[in-house]
Amino acid sequence: MLSDLDVEVVEPARAFDSTSQAGRGWLPDVDFVCAIFPAEDGWETPAAMYLEIGQAVGADLPILLVAEPPRRLDPALFSLPVARVSATNKAALASQINLFLRSVGRPSASMATSRHVDAAELSFIREELAGLREAFSLTGGGGTAQASGMRLEQIALRLLRAAGAEAQETTGTDGIGDIAAWVPGTEKFIPGPLLVEVKIVRRPQIDRAVLDQLQLYALTRDAQWSILLYYRRDRDLKVQVPKGGTWPMVMVFDIEELASNLRQQTLAQVLNNERNSLVHGLGR
Repeated sequence: MLSDLDVEVVEPARAFDSTSQAGRGWLPDVDFVCAIFPAEDGWETPAAMYLEIGQAVGADLPILLVAEPPRRLDPALFSLPVARVSATNKAALASQINLFLRSVGRPSASMATSRHVDAAELSFIREELAGLREAFSLTGGGGTAQASGMRLEQIALRLLRAAGAEAQETTGTDGIGDIAAWVPGTEKFIPGPLLVEVKIVRRPQIDRAVLDQLQLYALTRDAQWSILLYYRRDRDLKVQVPKGGTWPMVMVFDIEELASNLRQQTLAQVLNNERNSLVHGLGR
């Protein structure tokens, strides 16, 4: 992944070549150190790895630890930056590496996995969302309704990608979370994957249970933000977030309104504005 991001990698095997510097042990002349802790059962961390990390700390080198869930780290490492993502998830790694580089005051790596905004696709998606109710009106049984929900999820996935995000289908805890997304420009306040739940609503109020589950998911993921994208079954339906509850880590958007807003703003701007409203208690 580092190579894909145009970061030259120097492995520990080159410990004693001509690039090594006196007083830095095995460490060659590098800008930062990345240590990988795999999730495999039974994998024991070699003692030499702790020694190498200690040498990097002693040399005042920035260090990024990549710990694949559910692996636990030694408490001695808790003060170091940790990316808790799968080492095979390119989008998540790219986001975490760029966030790390910015945090230590170094230029971000080129986002090899980032996407450009596709204005034509966004326009087509807006038209498709507008015409989706006619298809929904033909649904009768539960199986057909489920197919309609899956169709909406695919449209939401395309919308996020067309807006420049890296997005993939996923399933979160207790079935919560249809999509995980990484949105360029939001790394400072969304350091990890953004959980996205997609729902068709038929009543004028969002189901409290869905918001509770999304909030719980955010809290158990080190305060990661989550999003509820809803689609009104009836165009004239006025949908509100239920009163008497607080969901400070859950952003709620009408998917059609979001698609329209993306004509004037980037997805990062929309999310940042919503985040600021929630943080400062300005309501929804």
